[in-house]
Amino acid sequence: MNIQKLKYFIAVVEYGTISKAAIALNITQPPLSASIKSFEEELGVDLFNRVGKRMHLNTTGELLYERGKELLASTEIITQEINEHHQGQRGHVTIGCSTIANLTIIPEVVHYFNKRDIPITIHVKEGNAAYILDQIRHHKLDIGILRNVFNKEDLHTTALLSERLLVALPPSHPLAGNTSVTLDELKDEKFFLQHTTFGHGISDDILEECYLRGFNPNVIYWGTETLPMLSMVKRGMGIAFCPEAFSKLEGFDPPPLLELSDPVINTKLNLVISKNSVKKAATEHFIKVTKEILKDMDTH
Repeated sequence: MNIQKLKYFIAVVEYGTISKAAIALNITQPPLSASIKSFEEELGVDLFNRVGKRMHLNTTGELLYERGKELLASTEIITQEINEHHQGQRGHVTIGCSTIANLTIIPEVVHYFNKRDIPITIHVKEGNAAYILDQIRHHKLDIGILRNVFNKEDLHTTALLSERLLVALPPSHPLAGNTSVTLDELKDEKFFLQHTTFGHGISDDILEECYLRGFNPNVIYWGTETLPMLSMVKRGMGIAFCPEAFSKLEGFDPPPLLELSDPVINTKLNLVISKNSVKKAATEHFIKVTKEILKDMDTH
């Protein structure tokens, strides 16, 4: 299979028309059209249904498009690993995660690699779940570290760590000196909740438990990051919920954090990879080390 023609075919599919693909590829339309036709002849199949000048991807084309993306991703990984080996490097891995994971987990992995002189470069992109999953699907990220729960056939999810959910109260709150609090005791408070961009998240669990107890919480703020919420809670603006990891965050002085005793809600940290991609050696190593570190964290 001609890789260049495969790239042209994928470009036509993704840009929708020959003309748009030609502009993106910086070539003229006639040679691109000829390349697509030649590609079909080499394969012995039609990839598009043609009606006049319009082209619509058929089921055979859809199969080639999906498998072709996997093939191109694999060839890019092979090329990258060969270049890194030639340059004396061990490789690199690209991670998508939240800010808290970048402040707690990633530093431990970097420390592990540094201590053992393992030359793996870690590229981190912070973002919400929807962004990270989209980047994984398009092979822009090797790994995602997320708390959201979801079930997708093209993604493989592994639970890494289970943490108890804590409640953040203003320092002047009457219950701030307690070690625990129930959800019923918070029904008249102003809630700060995490916006779920994909799947089932922390806020979904909290809202479900509120409804089960017969009240609708007064949510005055929705956000994608927990740290800004904790800062506002500290200023007395309302209450928030966070995993235990925030109580162990170095260099951050949080508001009073109490255990939520009724109901007890646990939140899981998940590692997500694409089922349709070839894992690099560096990615495999990162996953192995991360699992070891989080297993150790879970036992302490």
